Amino acid sequence: MRKAVDLTIAYRLIGSGPVVLVSSLLKGRAGLTPIAWHMPVSDDPPIVALEIWKGHFIHKAILETGDFVINIPSSDMAETVRRLGSVSGKKIDKFKDFGLIKEAGKKVKSPRLKSAIGIIECKLRREDAILKKYSVVMGNVVYAEAEKDLFTDRWHPEKNGPKLLHHLGGKIFSVPDRRII
Repeated sequence: MRKAVDLTIAYRLIGSGPVVLVSSLLKGRAGLTPIAWHMPVSDDPPIVALEIWKGHFIHKAILETGDFVINIPSSDMAETVRRLGSVSGKKIDKFKDFGLIKEAGKKVKSPRLKSAIGIIECKLRREDAILKKYSVVMGNVVYAEAEKDLFTDRWHPEKNGPKLLHHLGGKIFSVPDRRII
C-alpha cells in the first residue's frame, strides 16, 4: 500500500543518486561542496547540469572561474562528505580543514580532489535563463576519468572495494552493493 508523500520531499523519490563533490575557485581560493542534484543533459556533446543554491560559495566560484570539477567520492568518504555539507566554504578552506589533497585539473583551472574515484571536468555553459530561474549550473564536459578497477563503460557495484556514495536525504547515505540484472 502506498502513502502520500509531502511535496517538499517528493524529489527524494527519484533523487537518490550518487552524491558528488563540486570544486571550483573564487578569487584564487579553492572551494568544495557536496551536490546531490545533478544529471547528464546530453552525451553528444557531453553536457551536465547541477542545481546549486545561489548563496553557496561554490556557485559564485563557478560563475567567476568559468569552470568546475565534479569529483565523485567513494563510500569510504561518507563521513567526510556529510561533514563537508555541514559547513560553508565562505567560512573555511574545506580542502585544508578536512585534510583533503588538491590536484591540478587537466583541462580546467579548478582543482580536483585527489582521492575521488571519478572526475568530470567542465567549462561553464552560460544558460542564463535557467541559471536565474532555477539556479541550475550547466557545464560542457571537457575531460573525464575514473578508477580503472571500478569503472569500465559503467560502474561495477559487484566488485569488492569502494562504492558510489548515494544520498537518500538529510544526512542519510547508502551504497549500491550488487548488480541485479
